[in-house]
Amino acid sequence: MSKYDEHIENVDKYLRGRQVREFNCPPSVDDLKKDLPVQVGPRSNPGIILRSDMFAELGNPAEGSSGFIVWTEDTSLVRDGRITLIGPDIPDLEGASVPFGQVLMIAGEKLDTEVQERIEEYQHISDYLEGYMVRSSSQSIWGRVSKDSVAKGFNMEILGKALMINMKSNVPEIEAMEVVFVTSNKDDVKQLGEIAVEVDDVRKDIIKAVWKERGYDLDCDLDCNSCESKVTCDDIRDIIRAQKEKGTAEIGGSEG
Repeated sequence: MSKYDEHIENVDKYLRGRQVREFNCPPSVDDLKKDLPVQVGPRSNPGIILRSDMFAELGNPAEGSSGFIVWTEDTSLVRDGRITLIGPDIPDLEGASVPFGQVLMIAGEKLDTEVQERIEEYQHISDYLEGYMVRSSSQSIWGRVSKDSVAKGFNMEILGKALMINMKSNVPEIEAMEVVFVTSNKDDVKQLGEIAVEVDDVRKDIIKAVWKERGYDLDCDLDCNSCESKVTCDDIRDIIRAQKEKGTAEIGGSEG
């Protein structure tokens, strides 16, 4: 049993009995990229979305937000390509600022604790999606959608597809991915936040254990997006990654 299996089951329980909309997307990245109305990929969103250019706002701190990612080796627990929406879709939110919840559930037989930090890098799409700007921490998401992107056809299905493309493209161990969005009301997002708190406790334990195996005892809140030592940690990760790549290359060379 994976460390997050219980929390994936709790998300399923959270969804039961609620009025939802579901979108079923193709599993492959190439098929996900077909016929998208906006650009998806690095630097697709070149800058800040000003309030004057904003169509809708998701998860403003005054409204509340909750976001987290969970993973499992058991692919039967995740419905690949499924996007579930609780609440109104983007085109129905003109001029509105609403609470926002986002859950990413991923599965793959080769996923393990070493993947935790890597998947967190791609949990939020930053400049990866045209017409969507997001600020985030380990448990909160504050996003803005531009008027131009909605005019082109941007909606929650497109946001979900972009997240799947970004995650699957960068973490090849992923075999299945499912997304849940909540835009309904504060109470629904607050209930999701209760699961997020438990998920974050597991997340912190995983990261501390991984870094301890590397020879480092972390004493921080493990919110890398707001940490003053993020540059140092990133440098250490780069060194570890380079050492692994060098070791793989040397093994491959000796076999030749």
